Amino acid sequence: MSDAEWQILNYMRGDRERSFSRKEIARKAARREVFTENQHWADAPLAALVATGVIERDLDGMYRLLVEEG
Repeated sequence: MSDAEWQILNYMRGDRERSFSRKEIARKAARREVFTENQHWADAPLAALVATGVIERDLDGMYRLLVEEG
C-alpha cells in the first residue's frame, strides 16, 4: 500500500460512519502543499483502494471506509 493510500485511510478512519467527497479527501488527507501542487493527487490512490475493496464509492461519488479492523 502506498503512502498516499495510508494517508487517505488514516483520514477516513477519523469518522468511520461518514462518507467523504474526493475533493475533501484531497484537501484534508495530506499536507496543504500537496493539494496546492496537485488537486488530483488522491485520484489514483482512491481508485486503488476501491479496486481492492478497502473503501467504496457510491453513485453520488462519495467514498466510505469498508474495512473494520480489530
